[in-house]
Amino acid sequence: MKNERTLVHIIEQQTEILFKNLEDQVAGAELERILDAVNNSRYLFHMIHSADKYFINPYDYTYDKNTAGGVDENYSIISESREGYIPDDGFVIPRETLVSYLAAVKQKVMTYLSLLTDAELSEKPVNCPHTKLALVLGQFRHAMIHCGMSEAVTFESQGKWLAYTGFSYIKN
Repeated sequence: MKNERTLVHIIEQQTEILFKNLEDQVAGAELERILDAVNNSRYLFHMIHSADKYFINPYDYTYDKNTAGGVDENYSIISESREGYIPDDGFVIPRETLVSYLAAVKQKVMTYLSLLTDAELSEKPVNCPHTKLALVLGQFRHAMIHCGMSEAVTFESQGKWLAYTGFSYIKN
């Protein structure tokens, strides 16, 4: 059926869990710690920016510096091999900025998902070589690898694991 949302509903639930884990990571992560010559706040910013840009359609995206707390978009580039990379200059993105940007991205993503149908999951957004489902799954993979990196950095610094949320977060 064209308006069926069974699969999208599952994706929405899993996205709620994903964002809960990202929120917990941003709330408790050791932001100043350096990993591979970049502080952890930038890894978290990169993770949030990626969800902002790639969850829906990276080929129809405009960075909103205000939504991102005034942070230069190039702080999301974490590899010196990429154009625009800013070497770690001691700027630690404030936790409040990360929290606010993450909340805005979550709202954007959840609104997008609320309008999506199962049939649309196999469609490619305008000018995008990937299906809508592939973009969603790609962001799940990407977010959790960065969440795990931040978790490891934080554990090394603090000696404790931050909260992790699984299926129990969704009450049917």
